[in-house]
Amino acid sequence: MKFTKYFGDITKEQGQINLSSEQFRRMMNIVHVEGILMGLNKIKETHKNTDEYYKYDILIFNEKEKLKSLTSNLSPELLLTEMLQLSE
Repeated sequence: MKFTKYFGDITKEQGQINLSSEQFRRMMNIVHVEGILMGLNKIKETHKNTDEYYKYDILIFNEKEKLKSLTSNLSPELLLTEMLQLSE
């Protein structure tokens, strides 16, 4: 949840982030996908030491790919900078 935490910290420190509607949707999609990943990982851990432990790996992989696509594999700092530039 590194992006979600970073966006939250910036919002706490500086107030609302001024993004275009497209970039705001992108940010919300990133937060959403990170939430899905956290949930899938929690479910996976409940099946530790069972045959079902690896059952969620493909779902987790697919969500990680979505996150890479949304973030262009950038760090949170560089991503926010890019999003702000695209919002101008």
